[in-house]
Amino acid sequence: MTKSQINLPKTAFSMKANLPTREPEILEYWKKINLYDELRNQSKGREKFVLHDGPPYANGNIHMGTALNKILKDIIVKFHQMDGKDSIYVPGWDCHGLPIEWKIEEQYKKNKKRSGLKFTKLNLKD
Repeated sequence: MTKSQINLPKTAFSMKANLPTREPEILEYWKKINLYDELRNQSKGREKFVLHDGPPYANGNIHMGTALNKILKDIIVKFHQMDGKDSIYVPGWDCHGLPIEWKIEEQYKKNKKRSGLKFTKLNLKD
């Protein structure tokens, strides 16, 4: 079967997406027209939707689930923006040290060592 045998619409769009070349051009255009600032200005006073995110991969190595998580959150924020809300994404990094401390403890356990932490009972009765 050839393309002359298939009924395809005529369009000015290129058949090749050429993303590595086009993406920087698109981002530069958005920067030039101040697209993000315009969205923020148009959204002022509308109902707010804020997605506060946690650390990107605090509990282990990055994997496909990490990417899926970020993509879904991006879709949610964009949906609410297009739904007429003042929608923003706030990245978060504070996990109070717990995941890294846990990883250190796991390493000590693996090497059959104790972390050296000593806990004492605190008497708060006066």
